[in-house]
Amino acid sequence: MRLSRIVLLAAAVFLAACSASDGEKTQDPGKVVGKGDCPDCDPHGGSAFEQANMGLRFYVTGDAWKVAWQFKVRTDMARETLHADQLPDDPGELPSIQEERQVSLSPVYMFDYAVGQVDEQVIDSVQREVALIRVTQAPVARADLFSQERLDQHEFALEFALDDLLRPTRETYFNREYPNGKSVEVDSESSLSGLDSGSSLFPHNVPRVLTQGIEVDAPAMTADLEAAADAMVPGWRQAKYREFKFANGDLVYWAAGALWPFYVDCQSGYGLLVGQTLAAR
Repeated sequence: MRLSRIVLLAAAVFLAACSASDGEKTQDPGKVVGKGDCPDCDPHGGSAFEQANMGLRFYVTGDAWKVAWQFKVRTDMARETLHADQLPDDPGELPSIQEERQVSLSPVYMFDYAVGQVDEQVIDSVQREVALIRVTQAPVARADLFSQERLDQHEFALEFALDDLLRPTRETYFNREYPNGKSVEVDSESSLSGLDSGSSLFPHNVPRVLTQGIEVDAPAMTADLEAAADAMVPGWRQAKYREFKFANGDLVYWAAGALWPFYVDCQSGYGLLVGQTLAAR
């Protein structure tokens, strides 16, 4: 029997949180380059919100918000078709495999974010405010908009500490193995990715800004999140937003006075701010 071809196939499915890529460059080479999720902020300047001219205070204890999240589920397919007369004698000489990527969308899940405490710390010789933010899967009241599936059967919650330049300093995850939490120090010179703790359940991407943004109309979004916005965010279509584009492809849209980005389009999913409560300062 003549062997007509060999198909080499590999597939991997993953869910992850958004983060900046290593080495992401500032859009203005004349600025002092910072790290974290305001990559062009001056590390010795004011808060990221101040430097980005967002007109928003940093977090205070009691702030809370809800985010609808739709994961991108990527299947990486590596495939190479070889005819019999193309096969080398040594299998190690097979040509490199070309990758094909297929992306599908998960159902929409709801997550609660809450600021548990805010204190001051000296970081790089500058006194900074540091907020502790806790993420949990929210109870679902709208079965027509959000999945009823509970993702938190094993991992219950995640907390991360974030300074006012949006630099993560620590994360703590709570699961069956560590019901009282296990803390992991994270690299404050990069974005919070979840890879340090191994957590990929909660979309704990930190809020991202640049010192320069443009005013735009309402962003296009997935049909599922558009339905959620229509039901839960009155007037969103008529509002204006600050748009920030990042070197790794992330798109972030902020509404005036918001605690969190209104809409995020990043490598691992789409997020929509559907409600917030600002605590008194």
